[in-house]
This record gives sequence, structure tokens and C-alpha cells, in this order.
Amino acid sequence: MSMETKVEMQKTLAQTGETGDALRSRVRALVTQAVLERRADPGALRQVVEDAIAGIGEGLGRRGEIAGDALKAALQGLDDAMAKSVYALKLALEEAWSNGHRFATEDLRQAAEAVRHLEDDLVHTLRQTAERAQGEARETLTRLAEHLRVTGTDTGARVREVAELLQTRLSAAADGAPADVKSAAQNAGARLAEVASGILRGLADTLDARRG
Repeated sequence: MSMETKVEMQKTLAQTGETGDALRSRVRALVTQAVLERRADPGALRQVVEDAIAGIGEGLGRRGEIAGDALKAALQGLDDAMAKSVYALKLALEEAWSNGHRFATEDLRQAAEAVRHLEDDLVHTLRQTAERAQGEARETLTRLAEHLRVTGTDTGARVREVAELLQTRLSAAADGAPADVKSAAQNAGARLAEVASGILRGLADTLDARRG
């Protein structure tokens, strides 16, 4: 998420009076757009999480609703968006392989590393935000971080699916002919972000249609 998008989230949440499911949907849409601007790049997801939480905190703070249900709904929207982003990556990888594309071992390792700790990053960033907050906001953020750590997130569930898939493919790539894998990876790697972005946009459009 760029600084411009972070500021956009702050301004949007400060100006809108939405609560509950409407606020959750608003945050999900903003975070999803930020991921799409990065072409669903796995390596960019961590920065999106960090900037999104900062934007949520400051935006709701201007509304005087940093604590309680508003914050919970906003974080659920963030979790929704990140889970859908990781799921789109999984579907893109599966589509590429089903069409005969292969990835170099190093490409797979980088993708696995990018998503492996995404859930931990979300909880860790929430804790850091709590440490900088004051009063009731600090208590609420700390409580939500602990709750997510214990119960897990939708993002975490999707991350585990992708990690398992990537590990399987890593083993397959390691057994392949290096020259063949490298050549195929040039085509598949160039297409992966485009496919993931398209899938994520489709998922987002489906959610918007249901809400409508």
C-alpha cells in the first residue's frame, strides 16, 4: 500500500459514518485495491498490512472510534482482503501449473517466504500499534491482537494452504531439469501477477455484488 493509499484510508474512514458490516466492507475494498495496485505481488503484502493498520487506527481515531466495535469491524475487513489476496495467489499458481507452466525453485522459495509469516505480521503490527496508543484504544488493540493470536485469522488459514501447495511444488521443481524449469519460469513468472490480480478482482466484484 503506497503512502497515498494509506492517506486515502485515513481520510475515508475519518469521513464516513459507516459501522459494522458496512465499515468492514469499506476497509476490505480499500485494502483489496491497494493489493491490486501492487499487482497482487506476494512480496508487497506485508507492507500493505502494516500501512493498512496504521490507516485504520488514524482514520477511526479522527472519528473518536478507535476502540470497540468499529475497530473490530475494520480489522475484519483487513483480514477479509488479505485472505482473498492469498487465495487469489493460490488459484493463480494452480492455474499456471494446470496449463503446463513451471516455476524455478528460487521463485517458489521467494513466494513461500513472502506469505509464510503474513498472519504473524498482522498480529505483530497490531501489537506495535497498541504500544503506541493510549487509554482505551491501547486496551482494545492489545485485546484484539491476543484474540487473533489465539483464534487465528482467515488470512492464516489461506497462508497455510498456499505454504503446503508451494512446498509440494518446490519438491517437484527440485527434481526437474534446471534448464527446463528456468526457461518455463520466465513465461509463468511474468504471467503470475496478472492472473492473481484478475482472480482477486473477480473475487472482490463477487463480494460487492452480494453486498449490493
